[in-house]
Amino acid sequence: MSIRSLFAILFIVISFEAIQAQHCTEAMTNANGEESKIRAGGGFKGSYSLSCIQQGSFTEIAVSFQVFNTIPKGNSDDKVFAMRIDEIKNLPDGMCWVSSSATNSFGAGTGGTLYFRGTTHDQAGQYTLAVTMSFDTDGDGTFDRTAVNYNKVSNTGKMILRVSNETTPCENIDYSLPGNTAAVATSSIEKQ
Repeated sequence: MSIRSLFAILFIVISFEAIQAQHCTEAMTNANGEESKIRAGGGFKGSYSLSCIQQGSFTEIAVSFQVFNTIPKGNSDDKVFAMRIDEIKNLPDGMCWVSSSATNSFGAGTGGTLYFRGTTHDQAGQYTLAVTMSFDTDGDGTFDRTAVNYNKVSNTGKMILRVSNETTPCENIDYSLPGNTAAVATSSIEKQ
């Protein structure tokens, strides 16, 4: 095997690790559903109520939610029987996510909690997350609406995390701004 081939394989493995690294590997406790009564129709706790991440300090943020009742399809809505969180992109470097379900799946009418945790050294500012989900809209246990980049995760339509440091205080959320782009380095989780 040539050095060029070995380098190409190593690059692919490292790239795959970087893509997968933002999902925490540690399972959380089961969802109790009671903490997650956010609003009629389901959704996530609004960004404005999430604490700010202090650059360089371990942080854990809990975001409670209730499964959406419906999701848009053309000019109508599909009923939701279950929802699965597949991927969350643009987390500040060093942060990862995990949910209160080992499978990241939640049935109709239930709630759960999404946790963001870790230590970031990414730049201060706001990070608009891209949340990818799948939905069971037939009630047969299969996720027929897959890989939906469902950015309408709150009343405002966006989920935003804010990072501050000693010189830059936690800024007010401005939903009209595009926000920061997270660094592409591999994320890690630091336990305390």
